[in-house]
Amino acid sequence: MSYPVILYPEGVRRPMVAFGSSGIIFRDACNDAEVLKSPLRHDLSRCSESTVISMKEEESFSSVCIEREKSIYQSLPKHKDILECLGITETGIRFPYMQNGHLRDYIRENFSSLDSQTKDTWIRNAICAIEFIHRHSIIHGDISARNFLVADDLSIKLCDFAGSGIDNMPSIVTEEDRYRKSPDSPRTYQTDLFALGCLIFEIVVGSRPYEEIGDEDWEIIAENYDRGIFPKVEGLKYGDIIYKCWTSQYTEAHQLLLDIKNIDYGRKGTKVDLLSSLIMNCPLRTLLPLGLVSTCMLAFCIYRRNK
Repeated sequence: MSYPVILYPEGVRRPMVAFGSSGIIFRDACNDAEVLKSPLRHDLSRCSESTVISMKEEESFSSVCIEREKSIYQSLPKHKDILECLGITETGIRFPYMQNGHLRDYIRENFSSLDSQTKDTWIRNAICAIEFIHRHSIIHGDISARNFLVADDLSIKLCDFAGSGIDNMPSIVTEEDRYRKSPDSPRTYQTDLFALGCLIFEIVVGSRPYEEIGDEDWEIIAENYDRGIFPKVEGLKYGDIIYKCWTSQYTEAHQLLLDIKNIDYGRKGTKVDLLSSLIMNCPLRTLLPLGLVSTCMLAFCIYRRNK
């Protein structure tokens, strides 16, 4: 008896880039800037009967997942925070090749040198991507740092809709243990938002929620989540937003965008600081018509602050 051997799609000769239950990704044979995502296929000619049955089930699941991803990309408009589909063929889906890999590996390799602005950008990329797909009736079902790819400009792109839910078709995948609210409940917008809170936590802290608990003890993590026990977020910049994701205080992703804007506003300073900055940086031709009004507003704000 022998092990299953992965079969390459017709015309593909380049090495694999990634491999999972939903499909396999190959470098394009003619274009280094592209990859092809295809369903799993194996040579099972020398395998045992039980192995053949098991692998055929995996292949069937993979085919369903890839077809689901095709249908989602056919209905989903382009968005800057979503990995672009370059084409759909009989053999699979073509995507741009992201040489920086996925976000989790990038964080682990570069966390000590990451600045706060890069983390802020990633968090906004992620929230905007999820808000966009929810607006188009798509439930991702597997939000994770593994499913965001890092572009050359260090922005991140949401990827892997293989098995995601759309319209009346439920998600057929689920999140990894540390990102999953409840193993038995169906995937919903709220489970996506719970996982989004875990993603933000990982970006801010540099590790997954409950990283100190071994993967083999996933039931402890699930029990903690069921009991409303979460990793500490006090003192974290996005701690309130993370906690609200974990405790189902958001009903839609758009609400996170509003909270992010409030954080931005608070960090930029008081109204007096903002107005002072405006006056100092505007060109003279802009200030002249508004000079009197601006001066009066500034004086009033200073008066109120010192009152």
